[in-house]
Amino acid sequence: MRFSSFTAVNGRKLLSVVLVLLILPYGINSCTGFLRRRAQTVAEDVMLEDVPLGGLTAAESRVVIEQLARIRDVPPVDACLDEATGGVVPELCGRRLDVEATLERVLAAGRGEAVAPLFISVPPAVTLADFKQHPVYRGNPAKKQVAFLVNVAWGNEFLPEMLEVLRDAGARATFFLVGRWVENNRQEAEMIAASGFEIASHGYSDAISLSEAPLSVVEEDLRRAGEIIAAVCGRRPQYFSPHKGELSPNVLAAAAAQELRVIMWTLDTVDWQLPGVDAMYEKIMQGAAGGSMILMHPTEQTAEFLRRVIPALRAKGLEPVTVSELLSPDWGHVE
Repeated sequence: MRFSSFTAVNGRKLLSVVLVLLILPYGINSCTGFLRRRAQTVAEDVMLEDVPLGGLTAAESRVVIEQLARIRDVPPVDACLDEATGGVVPELCGRRLDVEATLERVLAAGRGEAVAPLFISVPPAVTLADFKQHPVYRGNPAKKQVAFLVNVAWGNEFLPEMLEVLRDAGARATFFLVGRWVENNRQEAEMIAASGFEIASHGYSDAISLSEAPLSVVEEDLRRAGEIIAAVCGRRPQYFSPHKGELSPNVLAAAAAQELRVIMWTLDTVDWQLPGVDAMYEKIMQGAAGGSMILMHPTEQTAEFLRRVIPALRAKGLEPVTVSELLSPDWGHVE
């Protein structure tokens, strides 16, 4: 009896000793790595952005990186309602400088190397998805981008030149197609889609007033448009712009039920009135800012307007993108 008790006690002691022996090397290595890292210095002439870190210890580098983080961190911006329009302004992700990952990169850098800090995206708490039945009139103003919205129900003869100007300039755009037009002009619709531009819905018929129509009529109009656009262009639209900008609770409810975001506009070229390239150019350049949505159509004046306005917008620091890109919460396009 005494023997078995003695054996059990010593067995537990033996197991403890074995565990210590197994764990000890890992603990020693971890401590050694920590101490070695603390003693490690940054190679000569290493730069973190425009900050020289060459010769600093890991601890000193960490202090500098933490100070940089206080400057470069950007808090997320929640989506919110615009009281002036009743529309929703999209959210924007924040970013946080990853101190540990950036420090590792700095310590691993070779002599004279320029190191870029590493950032972590910080999602906002409130997004567009929380405002499904609200239209969008503009992107987040912090983004140095604008979106070209091209409504297409006519003007076939002017489309090729518009597409060519956009392609040659490397500018992106979103084309809002009328479903009935797509049915009757499949080749032109396919041409727009094949050019790589974003495709959206302008409803099935521009002959009815959706703002006065009952819910069932609006639902059917949007459904038919989505089906024909998907069949011809190969992609189902995510966005819908109502004819003449006509809004109603039925329009907003029907669009939300079909997972379509209602898109309005910030600036209107009114090109269908043929006001002249100079007039359109002056109007848009005076009003264009980050997040602007610029409405246009295929007219005899629009291609020349695009030739002039695209480089002018870029000179102003504004890049023409698709609606999807403009509404994206990606902080990468924010200064």
